[in-house]
Amino acid sequence: MLRILFVSILVTGLGLAEQGHNRLSEAEKLAGWQLLFDGSTPTGWEGFQDTPFPTRSWSIEDGTIRTLADNSGGDIVTASEFENFELVFDWKLVKGGNSGVKYLVQQAWASPGYRPHLGSEAKRRSMLRATGPEYQLLDDDNLNRRRSGWEYSSCGSLYLLYKPASDKPVRPAGEWNTSRIVVRGTHGEHWLNGAKVLEYEFNSPELLMRVEQTKFKRVPGFGYKGPGHIALTHHNHPVWYRNVKIRTLEGPRVSDYLPGRLFDPHGLIPPPPRLPQPADPTKPASTSSR
Repeated sequence: MLRILFVSILVTGLGLAEQGHNRLSEAEKLAGWQLLFDGSTPTGWEGFQDTPFPTRSWSIEDGTIRTLADNSGGDIVTASEFENFELVFDWKLVKGGNSGVKYLVQQAWASPGYRPHLGSEAKRRSMLRATGPEYQLLDDDNLNRRRSGWEYSSCGSLYLLYKPASDKPVRPAGEWNTSRIVVRGTHGEHWLNGAKVLEYEFNSPELLMRVEQTKFKRVPGFGYKGPGHIALTHHNHPVWYRNVKIRTLEGPRVSDYLPGRLFDPHGLIPPPPRLPQPADPTKPASTSSR
């Protein structure tokens, strides 16, 4: 009888623990947090380029939002845009997994990898891949550390631009991690499991020089601050998310500083002249492509 009672209490406790995900505490509500994923529906998310939520590529499963093997629907993005914010999310990957969370995503930045020779289906898929600053999610055990610059695509990096701290507290593939992205004014930060792993400045000569050493140099205005969407990428690897929440922060808006937002609701505002492009002494010239 006591054993039955113990098992019953254990099961009930586990159920309550599961119910604790994808919820906000009263303190979080008072602090201005809002859920971006309710744990049971894709409300607030859509396919990139104003397409419907791609149910062949993404699924809601056991309180998580996750990728499926069919990637024809591409990335998903928030219906809303954000400018100054704190974003927190739990995630896990399979062994060898590769994915990322992008932010300040502009529709006008779609598909920097576009090539005219692509077939119609390849072009369509290409246009469903969001572009923006990316918090890299990766099983680092799958990285080739003999390749120059491998740290710039490692877990927690600002993909291809800034490497994370070497002592970052990342957990192994298959285990849950908690990440945090902070954007306030021109300042950006990446956090992993409670530790800040990198920081940088939008609009800065340093960041713009780094952009010029990567594929993002083909994206007009990449590296300048502007409000945009949050995107979860589909990179052909299983990835799960839960407890995705965000709060708006007080801070300068793009109208408060120059060169300002490059992509406004009414069209493209020409970017400022490019800076001189000396070699960046802090980053190898060779970069990986995805």
